Amino acid sequence: MIRPIFESPSQEKKPESLQNQQKEQITSIPNNLSRAPKSTSLKDLLIKVPEVAHQPVTRESTKLSTPFNTDELIQCWNAYAEKLAEKAHLKNTMIHYKPVLLDHFKFEVMVSNPAQQEELISNSIEILKILRTQLKNEHIQMHIRIEETNEKKRAYTSEEKYEFLNDLNPLLSKLKDEFDLTLD
Repeated sequence: MIRPIFESPSQEKKPESLQNQQKEQITSIPNNLSRAPKSTSLKDLLIKVPEVAHQPVTRESTKLSTPFNTDELIQCWNAYAEKLAEKAHLKNTMIHYKPVLLDHFKFEVMVSNPAQQEELISNSIEILKILRTQLKNEHIQMHIRIEETNEKKRAYTSEEKYEFLNDLNPLLSKLKDEFDLTLD
């Protein structure tokens, strides 16, 4: 059997110019890469890029916070109330009770009774979504409370009824005294 004879590259005779080019190529290879690595690693092949300090993006920093005034708030409030055709109770409540702007994008709505308060609370997500979109501010918060001074005093006893009527017309006490009337 005849075997072919292979010559190794080191045994070949190369011209000097070719040998010089190979030496230049060897010297231009980075230090972390060797001609004949024992094992290949991806870390050796990667080009190192200086790390840039990244600031974490938080949800709070991406929120819109365009300032607005009371007139703009009331205008958006009324516009939404006018669109409510199916929810008559909510529409009437929003038309009769206007928001009052407090500080830091908070506003308050003063209502007369717990039914109105419950109606606004149950629809607050929809109301705030519309207001936040139209006013371009995602920090808006709504507070709803019942007006304490609006509570009507009811007269149940005879004395309470007399005092209520006497406050309306002070001549009633004069009439009581002239005719010597008593309360039952």
